[in-house]
Amino acid sequence: MTAPIVSVVMPTFNRLPYLQAAVASVYAQTFDDWELIVIDDGSGEETRRFLRSPLGSRTILTFRDHTGIRAVLRNQGIMRARGRYVAFLDSDDRWAAEKLQRQLALMQSAPARRWSYGAVRRIDADGREINVRSVPWVPHSGWVLEQVLRVDAQIAMPSVMAELEFVRELGGFDESMRFIEDYDLWSRMALRSEVAVDVAPSADVRSHGEQFTLNRIGKLSGWAGLYAKMEGLVPAPHLRALCRRRKREYLLLLAAQHARVRDWAGLQEAVVAAAQARAFSPRGWLRVAKAAALPHRREASNPLPRDTPQ
Repeated sequence: MTAPIVSVVMPTFNRLPYLQAAVASVYAQTFDDWELIVIDDGSGEETRRFLRSPLGSRTILTFRDHTGIRAVLRNQGIMRARGRYVAFLDSDDRWAAEKLQRQLALMQSAPARRWSYGAVRRIDADGREINVRSVPWVPHSGWVLEQVLRVDAQIAMPSVMAELEFVRELGGFDESMRFIEDYDLWSRMALRSEVAVDVAPSADVRSHGEQFTLNRIGKLSGWAGLYAKMEGLVPAPHLRALCRRRKREYLLLLAAQHARVRDWAGLQEAVVAAAQARAFSPRGWLRVAKAAALPHRREASNPLPRDTPQ
C-alpha cells in the first residue's frame, strides 16, 4: 500500500457515541490522503463491534488489553504510522472538516518548523460550545519553549500535527507518565524545533463527566514530574530556575490535595518530595496545613492553578 501523507492516531476506551463522532470527523476531512490508526484499550463489546464494522480501508485497528495509559496507546499508534506527518485525535474530541488540509499547508509553507498546533473550541457532552478557559488563548509561534513551560502556550492534543520522524526521534510520549504526557512531549519538541500555529479553531475538545483528566492528584503529580524532568534538559539558567520553582509549587499543591482527600500516605510522600526539592514557600506549607485541618473533601473539588490547562 502507498504510504499516506498523514497518519492519525486515535486511542479509545468505550464512549461509543463520542468515538463515532470522532471517526466521522476524520472521514469528513477535505484532505483525504490519510490513514486512521485506532488503538482500542480493552473496550466493551459494543465499542468493538462498531470498530469491526466496515469503517473504511484507511482505518487500521489494534485491539489490546486495558492499560489506561494513554502514552502507551499513542506510542503504539506512532509505531504503526506510515505517514510523513502524524496528527492526534482523542476519541471524545472531533475535527473541523478542513483541519488537515489547512494545517498541512501551514507546515509545508514553513518546513523548518517540524510541528504545529492551533486554536480549538471547547464543547460539552452534547456538542454545545462552552467557555471553560480561565485565561484567553494566545497563539505563540517560533521558538516557544519558555511559553510552553509557563503554559502561556496552551496546546490541545487534537490541534497538534508533527513530522512523524521528529516525534520518533524524541522517543514519542513518556510511558512512565499517566498524566501531562502531552505537555511533556510538547516541551521536548519546543526544545528542538520552532512551531507553526493556526489561529482558526480546527478542533473541538469535549468536556464531560467521564474525562480521564478530572483526576486532580494525577495531574498535579504529572506537572511536578514534568518540571523535574525539564529542569535537567533545558539549557538556559532562567528556564532551569523556572522549572525548579514550578516543581516546588506543584509538589506543595500535591501535598495539599492529598491532605484534602485524607490520603495520608500520599501526603507523606509529597511532603518528603517537597522538602527534598527545597520547597520553602511559607504560603505553600500553610496551604498544606490548612488542607489537613479542613473537613474531608472529594478530590475533584480542588481547582487546579489558574494557568493549568483543563
